[in-house]
Amino acid sequence: MLTKIREWAGDALLRPDLLCEEADFRTVAEAISCAIFISQGERLHYVNPAAETITGYAREELLSMNFRDLVHPNSRELLLNRGGARQGDAQQQEVKILTKNGGERWLDISTAMIEFDGVLSILASAYDLTERKHAEAEVQLLAVTDPLTGLGNYRRLVEALDAEVKRTGRTGRPFAILLLDLDQLKKINDRYGHLVGSQALCRLADVLRIFCRAIDTATRYGGDEFAVILPETRVAGARLVASRIHSRLATDSLQPPLSASIGVAVYPQDGETMEALLRAADRELYAMKPV
Repeated sequence: MLTKIREWAGDALLRPDLLCEEADFRTVAEAISCAIFISQGERLHYVNPAAETITGYAREELLSMNFRDLVHPNSRELLLNRGGARQGDAQQQEVKILTKNGGERWLDISTAMIEFDGVLSILASAYDLTERKHAEAEVQLLAVTDPLTGLGNYRRLVEALDAEVKRTGRTGRPFAILLLDLDQLKKINDRYGHLVGSQALCRLADVLRIFCRAIDTATRYGGDEFAVILPETRVAGARLVASRIHSRLATDSLQPPLSASIGVAVYPQDGETMEALLRAADRELYAMKPV
């Protein structure tokens, strides 16, 4: 029933002529949860209570503004690039806005040319998509996240490697990868139990976070194997990071003591494909493994 009411209300709002009088239009607009913005010239001419709720602005404030004033800078170009609609024709798009308190909200907006108060006007009806967008982002994050350590997973590793290969192709600047293997994980599991073994993996993950820059990507891509992608980094810089990771693990006072074998490879000198690069780092890693 609610869906049917919204469908009817949407048709009525986009076609005020379907209602008997302008008062009917305002009655519907004031009652529904869909935000309504009607612009005449460079200013908003009418907004409903739902528009106040979504934006955080009072009606008097909104009526002194242009609808574009609400739009997030990242969405303004998209909004401006949409062609004008003929009277009665609706256009739909998703737009990010900034609320009065600086928050970001996503709106599903339908716009149309209508006659309102005897003047040709632009009507924008908007439904709040923010919760759905957050849920979608959470699902996307979970798809590339290792559930134990919170680092990226193998899928994230492949995505980041592909992005860095393409970046190097554009800029000519190399990048490095560290492959890490937590030493003696089986012995830790056998002696202390798998819970402590899982905690050991998380301890190593925490060390990687400490030494990761914002542009770096740390991942656990399987078992006791980790990888760190270091954009715009040459071999000397990568070995310095590896040395710091070794030192941090060696000075960790928690039990059991941890160590990791680390292999370093730099693109493109150690491999011109992702597979070749990973093999090069893997060879160095296993050459360093304790007997």
